[in-house]
Amino acid sequence: MTALEASFELSVPGFSLAADLRLDDGVLILFGPSGTGKSLTISALAGLITPQTGRIQLGDDVLLDVAAGMNVPAERRRIGYVPQHHSLFPFTDVASNIAFGLPKPRRHRDDEAVRSLLEELDLTALAGADPNALSGGERQRVALARALVVEPRLLLLDEPFASIDRDGRKRLRGILRATLERRGTPAVFVTHSPGEALELGDSMALYERGRTVRAGTPTELLGDRAITIEGTRSGGTAGDLQLTEARVRGPRERVAADPDGSVRITLPVGEEP
Repeated sequence: MTALEASFELSVPGFSLAADLRLDDGVLILFGPSGTGKSLTISALAGLITPQTGRIQLGDDVLLDVAAGMNVPAERRRIGYVPQHHSLFPFTDVASNIAFGLPKPRRHRDDEAVRSLLEELDLTALAGADPNALSGGERQRVALARALVVEPRLLLLDEPFASIDRDGRKRLRGILRATLERRGTPAVFVTHSPGEALELGDSMALYERGRTVRAGTPTELLGDRAITIEGTRSGGTAGDLQLTEARVRGPRERVAADPDGSVRITLPVGEEP
């Protein structure tokens, strides 16, 4: 069964978006430069903004059908949302922040779902901590737990690791992927990092100028942007490997050999191979 099908158009002042998405299972990557409509798509899927035309279906349930006059409110869609900035409540502790996602009768820090997520995301020791005392990665794990506590049918993540350092992003990607697979939760993940897309994505929609222009797997769509290094390890440690008979493949403008035989690989600032 298809997890998500969405085709809609919407306009806001100064910008128009036309999105066509399909997710069978796993993680759908929304990929493209800033300002191409990825975050607006997330808002439409969550029910925070209403398209002028189109349809959104989650599993067997239609969430939006503009022609039929149907629009399920955001609070009834059971969709989890993790924004770029964690938006935790500073006046209460970690466990209570997670519990806030629960229905009011269950909204307390000792709920079984809260305890389970604290353990699952390695947050048990921080249950009573002030969110202001947490690192960026810890805050995003709390935000992820709060989104998952309602057992969402779909998880939306809008560049959730953008403000985290490289090592922290790598760890969080591993935690996210393992958590989604363990729970069987489909997700839509916004990024403009090829490395992030290749590591997390099962499928991808490519955005350009407010439109989804191509669909496929991250490998299919990013094959001409990714850099691959293959070879035999002759020494070194993690982070500084020595290779023999290595082969480097990538776009010509990123990979070059100098006359003396040395190899140069160039990546834009903030982008990962």
